[in-house]
Amino acid sequence: MQPRYLAAMCGALVALPMALLAFFLAFPAHDRVIMGDQLHFWGVGATALASAVACGVIVVAARSLRETRLLFLALAFIAIGGVFSVHGLLTPHVLVAGFHMPLVVSSWVSIVAGAVLVALSAVTLPDAVDRAISRAGSAIFAWVSVAIGAYIAVSMTMHGWLDWAPTDDSTVQYVFAGTATALFAFAAWRYWQAYLFARLPSQAAMVVALVLLMDVPAVLLWGVPWAASWWMYHLLYGAAFAVLFAGWAVEARRAGSLSVIAEALSMRDALAALDRGKEARVVDLVDAIEAKDVATLGHVRRVSAYALAIGGSLNLGASDLRDLALAAELHDVGKIGTPDAILLKPGKLTEEEFAAMRTHAGRGRDIASSVRTIRHIAPIIGAHHERMNGRGYPNGLAGDGIPLLARIIAVADTYDAMTSDRAYRGAMSRDAAIAELIRVRTEELDAACVDAFVAWLSRERGSSGRPSAAA
Repeated sequence: MQPRYLAAMCGALVALPMALLAFFLAFPAHDRVIMGDQLHFWGVGATALASAVACGVIVVAARSLRETRLLFLALAFIAIGGVFSVHGLLTPHVLVAGFHMPLVVSSWVSIVAGAVLVALSAVTLPDAVDRAISRAGSAIFAWVSVAIGAYIAVSMTMHGWLDWAPTDDSTVQYVFAGTATALFAFAAWRYWQAYLFARLPSQAAMVVALVLLMDVPAVLLWGVPWAASWWMYHLLYGAAFAVLFAGWAVEARRAGSLSVIAEALSMRDALAALDRGKEARVVDLVDAIEAKDVATLGHVRRVSAYALAIGGSLNLGASDLRDLALAAELHDVGKIGTPDAILLKPGKLTEEEFAAMRTHAGRGRDIASSVRTIRHIAPIIGAHHERMNGRGYPNGLAGDGIPLLARIIAVADTYDAMTSDRAYRGAMSRDAAIAELIRVRTEELDAACVDAFVAWLSRERGSSGRPSAAA
């Protein structure tokens, strides 16, 4: 989906519920009471269950609770689902005879707790804090889960324990509603930035879900209990999770994995740090790229080393060498979002799959273009699969029309790909790879770059053809 269409959709999703709420407030005769104890009980229960499932999906996608952003997102879903379940379980005339205060309190606590935790998943924490939380990720998740379980148990057995809560205090309600709305808006904005970087369906779904949740506090604040206006916030809750699951389903079918959710989060914060001039976060991006396929672990750093060897042999200046190293490290950044089913396929790709794989060069260029501090190397990243005869991709550039640094990376990338084990074939020997480079020099790869690289390899000791520690 194009960003402008998603932005328009989000604007409509914010405005329409608010317009409907304003209509009900202006014309209360149309805000009809809809009594439905069983509907409320099962509807809230389904929403709570959906939130718990969302938590499970995040945990599976993360593979580890040491990733703080995903930890907070998982906690947000389990908090929303667990606390909101009390709102459903205490529905009058279903499991309990009458009205009890935890029913009202739980609706407010679930939305505020969810907003706080979702916002924490979208903020960049100080490194020391992030490391401390990361080390205790599993313990934090366990203790929060126990606390939520205790809240449910106490609310169901001690119905009067929250009778003191100032649920009728308008000041408290406004503070809670305003805080939750602001936090959801902040999180939606951050996930919008993630979508602009990765353009993944799961990220678009997250943005839409958070926009829907933005409207919940206002409806909860002004809606009339058991009237249509009050039911609106239950529908918004349900719609948010429906959109989220739809996006994840599309992602799972497209990528063959939910791990892309975790990848996009990691990439977003690293890119944001780069945009503020913190180039050290390139390491985070490299880790995210290589996490896509453990079979190519080390590929990015080897390509960078090979490229620098070629650049040094060609007597490039210090500035060009810095750009070359950075572009080489990020040359595969566009693979973030490429379906795992394609990247990890053990056999030959179909034409459709190969076409999907080819998009990574253009996507990498677009990602780099969106970050101020690395925008100048975007053309290099985008052109590393172009070929001298014009038969490369994505733009069919030829000869000197391909940036020199991209031609250097193409040689380094080709050599490392040939000498590394892949899911669909074993590694070639060093001599066979060199022979192939020489065979395609001039026609596919830049002759000067190939000659410089082959000469450098011949000077290297050892049989692996990979840079020594000294290099």
